[in-house]
Amino acid sequence: MKKRPFYEKFLPYLLFVFIGYCVSDILILSFRDQMLPKQPPLARPKAQGYDARPEKAVYSVIKNRNIFDSEGKIPDALRGADDPKQNVKDQPPVASNLPLTIQGTIVHSNPAKSIANIEIKSKNSVIPFHVGQDIEGIAILLEVERGKIIIRNKNNDRKEFLEMKLTGAKIGFSAAKTADKPAGDVVQTAPNNFEIKKTDLNRYLSDLSGILQQAATAPRRNVNGEIECFKFLAIQPGSIYTQLGFQNGDCIKAVNGEKVDSPAKAMEMYQAMRNSPTIKLQFERDGRDTESNYNVK
Repeated sequence: MKKRPFYEKFLPYLLFVFIGYCVSDILILSFRDQMLPKQPPLARPKAQGYDARPEKAVYSVIKNRNIFDSEGKIPDALRGADDPKQNVKDQPPVASNLPLTIQGTIVHSNPAKSIANIEIKSKNSVIPFHVGQDIEGIAILLEVERGKIIIRNKNNDRKEFLEMKLTGAKIGFSAAKTADKPAGDVVQTAPNNFEIKKTDLNRYLSDLSGILQQAATAPRRNVNGEIECFKFLAIQPGSIYTQLGFQNGDCIKAVNGEKVDSPAKAMEMYQAMRNSPTIKLQFERDGRDTESNYNVK
């Protein structure tokens, strides 16, 4: 018996599919007219025209805000007139509440070389600072005046000032007032040897600004430009300097063996006198080295 092809068994199914396709096509053609819409679709509104170029008035708000200046730089943030932070860097200095106290100032002809002796209350120490130097991370020294300094508070970035406190025992500056004094506070016991009471010494040192105004000093430099000593100029008669035995032209070289070769060392010299029972000042007079001894009682 001859074997049938393997696809012969699928022929009846293919025939049924073909007949179904033809019947469905005839039915669609019969009902096609009933499936079409009776009315035409609604007309869509025509899109309105759009001008892509905005009018110049649209940008007036940006122009009035002045985002950029004439140089094309972004200006500082705008603040109200009553804003306390408005131009805080340019506002006049106000009294400072920082834990600092002025113990003395040295005003140099070059403001950048002026020095202020400042007591750091948190450390209970006195340190000399130059203009522009950072003060313990809380302020920057901007200016040094007689008995007054201008600083910039690093916390709020504004200028503040500190002034030396006036004491009741303020020293007179004029020659007439010192001449009326019946007796000096410094007693000479022997040539180049003096005695001074500790209370009197502290009284003078508490008004360091006044002491500095009773005489002028100027640094004397060697050929290399290094400071050799500080020369006394225009000592006022009857001042503390005349009581200590100094004369115009004397040049201080060292205090207790330590050279005075900078304004900062000169300020340290004053502070060293507070707690030292004996003070030795080495100075030059008429080209010769001399030493004066002071006992503090």
